Amino acid sequence: MQPSKSLFAVPVDEERNTRYLETRHKAVELFAKHGFSRVSMRDLATCLGITAGSLYNHIDSKESLLCELIEELYEALLDGASLVTRRKSAPTVRLQGLLEAHLRLHERMAAHFRLAEYDLHCLSGEQQASILTLRRRYEQHLVETIEQLTGKPAGATRRATVSGIVSLLNQLPAWVGQPKAGIGARRKLLHEMVMSTLQGALRATEAADLAAVAHTSPSSLALK
Repeated sequence: MQPSKSLFAVPVDEERNTRYLETRHKAVELFAKHGFSRVSMRDLATCLGITAGSLYNHIDSKESLLCELIEELYEALLDGASLVTRRKSAPTVRLQGLLEAHLRLHERMAAHFRLAEYDLHCLSGEQQASILTLRRRYEQHLVETIEQLTGKPAGATRRATVSGIVSLLNQLPAWVGQPKAGIGARRKLLHEMVMSTLQGALRATEAADLAAVAHTSPSSLALK
């Protein structure tokens, strides 16, 4: 992908840093609220406080900005996962930490998660591939932790399960309202829901793998 233009480029001083963050916040909130495909370049320019004609002086396209915002999310997820992994904790503790870090990130990047799950298809094949690479790198943290927990290498079915859990993590907080008990209770509820789903999925994939092995074992083949 080409480097971002001036409006979204990494700032070099405090004033530009403030404008940079405010601008990105406005853009991601606008996309998340109305849906990326429903926001025109004119809508985006109005939101950012610039003229529609000058918008192309700052960004290559609406799609390039969306791609940048989704990449920003997965880079933040990777940073959080790397911090958890570097602690060298037991697999059970590490898995808990990975899930907690993901859910906590949702509290400050909810709009980014919305874009990643519902508007990724609006990007070109090359842009989607770039984001998918980041997502697979993130999923690998979970895969390796689960492999250590189970003592077994993760096959295609289990990797697909992990990918589904990541989608659940991306979407679940938006589905669950704020309990009267407060944010702590909400975090606990979300964590328990994800852990319950993950445990059930792992049991199901293990059963499927055992059935597949039995189906192709010499004794079963001899009966055919």
